[in-house]
Amino acid sequence: MQVLFVTQYGPRAASSRTRVFNYLTFLREQGVECHVLTVLPDDLIDGSHVVATHQPLRKILYYVRAAWRTVACGLRTAWRATGVDVLFVQKVIFPAPVRWWLRRLPTPMVYDFDDAIFTTEIRSGHWLARWKEARNARGLPAMLRLAQHAVVENDYTADVARRFCPVLTITGPIDTERFIAAAAIPRVAPEGVVLAWIGSGSTVAYLDRIREPLRRLSTRFTGLRLLVIGAQWSAPGIDIECRGWSLAREAADLAACDIGIMPVPDDSWTRGKGGYKLLQYMAAALPVVTDPVGINAEIVANGESGILAAGDHDWEPSLVRLIEDGEMRRRFGAAGQERVVARYSQNAQQSQLLDLLRQMAGAR
Repeated sequence: MQVLFVTQYGPRAASSRTRVFNYLTFLREQGVECHVLTVLPDDLIDGSHVVATHQPLRKILYYVRAAWRTVACGLRTAWRATGVDVLFVQKVIFPAPVRWWLRRLPTPMVYDFDDAIFTTEIRSGHWLARWKEARNARGLPAMLRLAQHAVVENDYTADVARRFCPVLTITGPIDTERFIAAAAIPRVAPEGVVLAWIGSGSTVAYLDRIREPLRRLSTRFTGLRLLVIGAQWSAPGIDIECRGWSLAREAADLAACDIGIMPVPDDSWTRGKGGYKLLQYMAAALPVVTDPVGINAEIVANGESGILAAGDHDWEPSLVRLIEDGEMRRRFGAAGQERVVARYSQNAQQSQLLDLLRQMAGAR
């Protein structure tokens, strides 16, 4: 069986890494001949993190390059898809002429998306962000109409995809082995508790929601520190270290912390997220605190592997419980790691994708 994977990004981007690249070794071991085309490889994705309001020209140039490469990749996809058994498109939204060509091919297509890219709720006031959101909202249904099957991360996005084609839900998955190995290394206990947040510039503003609770906790608990991985964030009265993200270092960085935090608002965008931060924290044996938005309430067993903060007022007492009780942190962390390995790990979920690919190839 031959499968052509078409990814939006290279393996540096979490969506393409977890939804495609991490599967390739397993699939090849199972006899699947995998081919990969990428719209924006790793050396070209830095522009995706540029804030349009700060560097509008650079952002425009990034979008122009991305649009050109999407067309070029689409033409290569249509050409090469005729020689494979299954076409698997991860998050790429091809323009209408490419979709017209793909519609006439006999090769069955699977479409994977991991965010609520269908929403028109504006997350940024900049016109570039609005243009991108409108393009995605129009393009996703068109891509799903081409597909014989969709792969999504949660029930919220599954409800949208199911209007157009059958759906398989795979949350994550996450390569737990890296995180387990990092968590097993003995660490030198810091002077105070270290909170962890990992993400990018597009979501770091969510920390603003708990700025005041963190400031009060910093006053109350000597040595309390917040490690922000992958973005820049500052707040008076809080001891914050901002550290660049690295795939090689992320597991060790998280394993050196005590509590993982994921504050999120409740809106149409966040309800479509896959809770990947939580999976990272829990794989590293960290207890977690998060808002019960979307799939977060499913990933976290409240009171067993973490705490679901019941509103903004609940963040401070939830963190206090974990800061004051080291045994609770250890117990929640161990339970969370076990839960992630059983439900959301690469090993637990990869056979589902293999079965789908075989099903699609057999239906050709």
